[in-house]
Amino acid sequence: MNSPIDQLTPREKLRDAAHLLRELAEHLEQGFVPKVHELKKLSRQQDPASDQPPVTDLTIRSSVAAVVESDRYSAGLTQNIEHYLISIQHDVSELLRRGVGKP
Repeated sequence: MNSPIDQLTPREKLRDAAHLLRELAEHLEQGFVPKVHELKKLSRQQDPASDQPPVTDLTIRSSVAAVVESDRYSAGLTQNIEHYLISIQHDVSELLRRGVGKP
């Protein structure tokens, strides 16, 4: 059974894979990593003498949930990229097998 990716030309596959890679990089830089840093900051032991109120369990739980959801999104993008790259690999192997420019 062919997937929709297999219906694309190699150029379209490369274009789409590059778009997904940029989207993943942007998500990691602007979404995932900041959420992880925020969770790390929230989970640090606080100085009891400080004027800061203690961090609640609900705040930690919400931050963990945001990191987990962001990780799921990253994994989905990574899986889509992998599908494109496998399809591109098959296209290149087929081109090499039959020779470039031959029908």
